[in-house]
Amino acid sequence: MLEETEVNEEPTPPAPPKRRRRRRILAVLLLLFILLVGTGAGYVWWAMGGTANGTPVRVIIPEGASGSEIAAILQRAKVVRSGFIFRLVARLRGISTDLKPGAYDLTTGMGVTKALDRLRSGVPLEVFRITIPEGKTIPEIAAIVGKDSKITAAQFLAAVRSGRHRLPIMPKGSTNLEGLLFPKTYEIVEKTTADDLVDMMLNQFTLDTAGLDFSKAAAHHITPYQAVIVASLIEREAKIERDRPDDYTNVHSAYNTYLHDGLPPGPIASPGLAALQAALSPANTNYYYYVLTSDQRSHCFARDQAEFNRCRNAA
Repeated sequence: MLEETEVNEEPTPPAPPKRRRRRRILAVLLLLFILLVGTGAGYVWWAMGGTANGTPVRVIIPEGASGSEIAAILQRAKVVRSGFIFRLVARLRGISTDLKPGAYDLTTGMGVTKALDRLRSGVPLEVFRITIPEGKTIPEIAAIVGKDSKITAAQFLAAVRSGRHRLPIMPKGSTNLEGLLFPKTYEIVEKTTADDLVDMMLNQFTLDTAGLDFSKAAAHHITPYQAVIVASLIEREAKIERDRPDDYTNVHSAYNTYLHDGLPPGPIASPGLAALQAALSPANTNYYYYVLTSDQRSHCFARDQAEFNRCRNAA
């Protein structure tokens, strides 16, 4: 007869505290990794996508633009949600260098895939680059437009003089746009109309002068619009940057013939930003006269008739 022996089963000892802590850390890290992957995948899915309710937008891709620059242009235009994802997908597909410059009629929320396909295989619109220098009159601007685009000078002049375009700075009832067609380089396409271009130039005036304090005009007893008139006089006279504030002083001098008989009823040309700044912030001098020097590049300023005669003789 076999003797029964009692077997005492001892419980398994608990894992050491360090091992339990390591397991918890690994579990937390795994959870964070899953969340990170899920969030990343969700972001990529969102960034790749688009919307069926986009609005038309014209996008111009400059000649020689890099992939990063193209991506930034599309993101600013809201064609794609993420320029980074656009650039990444273009690289993964190996088509970064296949994107064609030009103008495209796209839609906001188009999505990465459609935008890439369009810029890769679509036929862009022809782009016309129009540069308007400072100090040009409306007829001179019209001539430049007619030379550098498919808009004729006559079409541009008709749009300017139509009375359909205004800025808040203009006097009540005025339709004169002289001085308000901002000097800048504009890129337009063959579908751009003369009215479109006029609006672009007026909008550019608003954008570029947004940082100017036109309330300073009151200190010189003129209106903001008259400050533009003064700036146009400065622009046509000043040949180098440092002369602009001094030219302003002469325009406002009590002995200046412009002010003696009154300012012109409107600007005489399109002033640039520097001339507008000078019109609002003149130099503090006692100059009353100025003469263009013989090299046609600067001015000789004078405090009295004798100095003026010396300047004139030297010129």
